[in-house]
Amino acid sequence: MLMSVELQNPLSRRCTEVRPRLSRTTTFRLTLTYAAVLVVVVASLVSLIYWQAADYMVRQGDAIVRGQVRTLLYVDGNDLPDEIDRLQIGDLRGVIHYGLFSAQGQYLRGRVFSLPAGVTLDGKPQDWLEPGFEDGARAVAKRLPNEQILFVGYDAKTLAGLRDIIFDSLWWSAAVILLLGLLLGLLTGIGPLRRVRAVQIISERIAKGDLSQRLPISARGDELDALSSLVNQMIGEIGHLLDEVKSVGDNVAHDLRTPLNKLRSNLHRMLVDWSETPESDRQYRVEKSLAAADVLLARFRALQRIAEIDCKARHAGMARFQPAQLIEQMFENYEAVAEESGIGLSLEVEAVPLLMADRELLAEALMNLLDNALKFTPVGGHVRIRLKSVRDGARIEIEDNGPGIAPHERESVLLRFGRGQGDRQVKGAGLGLAIVAAVARTHDFELRMEDAMPGLRVVLQTC
Repeated sequence: MLMSVELQNPLSRRCTEVRPRLSRTTTFRLTLTYAAVLVVVVASLVSLIYWQAADYMVRQGDAIVRGQVRTLLYVDGNDLPDEIDRLQIGDLRGVIHYGLFSAQGQYLRGRVFSLPAGVTLDGKPQDWLEPGFEDGARAVAKRLPNEQILFVGYDAKTLAGLRDIIFDSLWWSAAVILLLGLLLGLLTGIGPLRRVRAVQIISERIAKGDLSQRLPISARGDELDALSSLVNQMIGEIGHLLDEVKSVGDNVAHDLRTPLNKLRSNLHRMLVDWSETPESDRQYRVEKSLAAADVLLARFRALQRIAEIDCKARHAGMARFQPAQLIEQMFENYEAVAEESGIGLSLEVEAVPLLMADRELLAEALMNLLDNALKFTPVGGHVRIRLKSVRDGARIEIEDNGPGIAPHERESVLLRFGRGQGDRQVKGAGLGLAIVAAVARTHDFELRMEDAMPGLRVVLQTC
């Protein structure tokens, strides 16, 4: 038997849109949960009140029947039936019941016509579990000196009424609490539901590629706003990275085309004219091809280094050290280079607290900044290195009096292969400041370019 199996591509499946429901929102569920907990608390409190009241009324019933029995013991045996009739008539509420029986238990007088089954004649209060009487009824049975039996019972009508009132109040309060909880859940859940729906709509636009969209943030400052703020930061960083990737692709195609064409042209000409070219010319052309290849490899190594810095663990290699020592070391290393180039190099260092950073990465960033400053400063110019103390951190400045960078170009030069209009005549790949920007991102440093009038001041400052 042949079986046909239909294979589906998971990527071709249409994603089902999940719409949030009011009954599934956290606010709605929490409100109902709180209402249910409140009902349980109210029920427990009412039950405690009823238990305490019932215990009090039982003790009151015991006191009543004991007192009635004690009073009747002082009545003469011949007058006792008439006294019972009088007391029975005076009981307008109908809660106390009397019964007088012979020694053999035959009815003589009162509203109780027969002794309850199992009653003990010890004169102590006991439960009266006869039909027609409320729960909690109490009674006392005692044999009199003339061998007659006196029975006094107390019907707990007050306790029953209190129980009915408490139970009715409990049911009504539970119903009102649950209804109010449901209504409050509806009212408090609609707002977050609308906000979540707005977030969902904007997220769908972002998923379709519109990275200019941002999730809405209200003035409440709640957890949804905190999450939206974090997502907005992620979207901004993703958009920045995508723009940078696009810029890198364009710049790579533009800047590497020339050395690749030169390399191919030299190799092609050398191959065509190999037999007719003198050995010295062939060697010269090979050296030019190697130089072009070295330029390409250097640029790819710089790109790889930027990627390594960006991908480096945020706290890997981080340690506290004194930045003044690193700044002084950079000054010593570049002082002779600046002197050979006819450029003055000065150092200004203030006492700053220990810096939490990767010393090697920070040194690499400073070397790129000093290389750029010396490269673009004319002969007779001056480069200044400053370390200043600022609130909660340090500020490093590399300042020159060269041509500077136009304000509208200061963001683009931080990208890979980004170069200003005035840098086209200067040899370079446009990757030095991109490395500095990567180091600043890794350390959460603030990187700024300021006008030194004349020249450029690059600032690295702890946040």
